Amino acid sequence: MRAIITFHSIDTEDRVLSYPPVLFEMLLGALESCKLPVCSLDTLLDGKTEHGVALTFDDGMQSVFRYALPAIRDHKVPAHLFLTTGAVGGDNHWPTQPGDAPCYRMLNWDEVEALHEAGILVESHTHTHPDLRQLSRTQVQEECEMADAIIEQHLGRRPRYFAYPYGYISETAKSVSIQRYAGSVTTKLHYLDNNDENGLLPRLDSYYLKSPWLIQNLDSVLAQLYLGIRGFMRSVRGSQ
Repeated sequence: MRAIITFHSIDTEDRVLSYPPVLFEMLLGALESCKLPVCSLDTLLDGKTEHGVALTFDDGMQSVFRYALPAIRDHKVPAHLFLTTGAVGGDNHWPTQPGDAPCYRMLNWDEVEALHEAGILVESHTHTHPDLRQLSRTQVQEECEMADAIIEQHLGRRPRYFAYPYGYISETAKSVSIQRYAGSVTTKLHYLDNNDENGLLPRLDSYYLKSPWLIQNLDSVLAQLYLGIRGFMRSVRGSQ
């Protein structure tokens, strides 16, 4: 079993984008106990790894530094942060964000640099978190280049991976991402399989991983069946 797990905020608020710190710690412990390695995206996608999980955090909420980093350090596991560079030091109310969306404090550059120094790989999530379906090829390229250049300027490393904002994908955005990155992750709810395109990688949304039983049995047939059904229901509703 191979999977990429998506998180946004690690906090104690009961929100759609929130994942409780106690469950995050439980999840890392469960993966360790069942000998399901937490690995980087490079390792997970190398064509040789048959079992493993990659941890990804979207947007760049400050709670990743406050709550996720200590657990990641304790368990000595890698992770990836898909950073919206234009929101660093501010909040998540970017131009395309609905006005009634919960407000989250975002990481500042000192915190991003601390995550980088701790081994968390900082990847691209565009500069302004736009709906890429509404942009021209040139505009998509500019969003990616600005984010990549800013990350490289601060951290000395150019992103290798990309996350589509909101999971919204166009053929243009996909084409640009394939040219620029080793892989791009989506919001499609599914485990990885050998037929996945590197430009359209599915992930498991942590929103569906709040059951202690599911956390302890993530690699079981029943868990895969349950998440497969949830993924199908999301696709029918047009949520991905």
